[in-house]
Amino acid sequence: MKLKLVNIGGIVLAASLNVVSVSPVSAMNVCSSSAVDPDGDGWGWENNQSCQFIGGAASSSSASSGSGFCQSAGSDPDGDGWGWENGTSCRVGGSSSSSSSSGGGSSSTSTSSGGNPVCASSASDPDGDGWGFENGSSCRVGASTSSGSGSSGSSSAPSASTSPGTVNGVPVCTTTASDFDGDGWGHEGGASCRVTSATANADASTSNVAPPPVGAASAGTSGGRPICLTDSSDVGNTGFGYENNQTCAVVAGVTATPDNPLLNTRVCEPWFEIQYGNYRLQNNTWASDAVYSDNWHQCIEVTGNRGNYIAKWDYNWLGRSEGDEFSVKSYPQVYYGRKTRFNISGSVAETGMPVRINGMPQFTVNYRYSETGNAERNVALESFFHTSCEAEEHNKFFELMVWVDKPVVRIPGPQVASARISGQDWSVHTNPSLGWGYVAFVADNPQNQGTLDWNAFVEWVRFQGPSAGVPSIGNNTCMGAIEIGTETFWGNGTFTLHQFDVIH
Repeated sequence: MKLKLVNIGGIVLAASLNVVSVSPVSAMNVCSSSAVDPDGDGWGWENNQSCQFIGGAASSSSASSGSGFCQSAGSDPDGDGWGWENGTSCRVGGSSSSSSSSGGGSSSTSTSSGGNPVCASSASDPDGDGWGFENGSSCRVGASTSSGSGSSGSSSAPSASTSPGTVNGVPVCTTTASDFDGDGWGHEGGASCRVTSATANADASTSNVAPPPVGAASAGTSGGRPICLTDSSDVGNTGFGYENNQTCAVVAGVTATPDNPLLNTRVCEPWFEIQYGNYRLQNNTWASDAVYSDNWHQCIEVTGNRGNYIAKWDYNWLGRSEGDEFSVKSYPQVYYGRKTRFNISGSVAETGMPVRINGMPQFTVNYRYSETGNAERNVALESFFHTSCEAEEHNKFFELMVWVDKPVVRIPGPQVASARISGQDWSVHTNPSLGWGYVAFVADNPQNQGTLDWNAFVEWVRFQGPSAGVPSIGNNTCMGAIEIGTETFWGNGTFTLHQFDVIH
């Protein structure tokens, strides 16, 4: 979790810049050449599947002949002026094209609203992105597309009585479960459908849709100035904090404190923190600008009572195609210890941190959580190690992460080893491209509750990591805090942290 300091109205806040390594763009998602997108609709066909052409991400190399023209008109069975040769589209009609004919297969006879032929069968859209390839040409899966070969499902689009509506003529999906790859497109009733805010969440076991944003929570006013909800932002103990983009006053008996935490109040303000005991819940939205609209939300809340506080958050980071899919958007988290001088959940005497690794006491972490939703996210604990026990952003040296649950698609970097720690098997990943040491332990068998020997992870990195290609954690660096949260790439859901106890 990378941190930067932001000065707003004279109040210095700490903002996290979480850097997570991701797998490179693969040919499965992005076209390697604009030549495979002849109609300029942003979709092409390579390696027997649809690909998306992103301007600047692909070359503009010509087609197979070197001139962009087909060698044979026989590669254009539907006569649309475009053929398919040597794994790429080519143009029919140039001097390179022969006049030889081919046995004509049947072509798509209808045209979608965008001018593209409608697929005859959804079987030509194996990845379910709404684009197929038939008779040497890209086609759009639409209402008139029949279900795939062998399918017993209906070949018609969802009826108006079951669909939440349409977007640009495309039915809205009734459930996010039909969008298995999270690209914003599903397939229901033999036709493609669009995932929108009206689409019901696939997990119907509890609340189906993440709650919407709410107005700024308020504790009232005092002397014409808003009263702070919590004293978390009063980092200098001046009697004034900063919430909802304005200075607020700390009022005894009204403003929440660690011993009298803010309960049952859902707050959607980015970077807002709620303290309970020696723990802090932070609404970290570090990469919200990686989303292409302002329709996202993320909110936090603490419920329960003394001795049984429960941290919760809900979020909607939209669909895979509605933001930079390779960027983590946020890391809502609970932390114990010190992240920076402005983010401290308790004193060294209370939390045992920051502490040098040569003199660390035993740290044991108990966790338990539940969640709903459909999101590409991990559930990760982490610690940063600093060159000084005055833990700050500038002296950050090493990041250690433990992914107790992992995304479907994204990985934290190349795997370099395997380890067995705390009775579990983990794959060990690192990322040499970062500006600091990094390691991530990813659970082979994810568990939503457990007990972790935190020292055992630190010791593995110190004494076995270097031989496996993991950067050095340093001879005597300081561990600043232990955190738990979710890193989300896209999707929506709710997360309830029933237990997070750091014992030392």
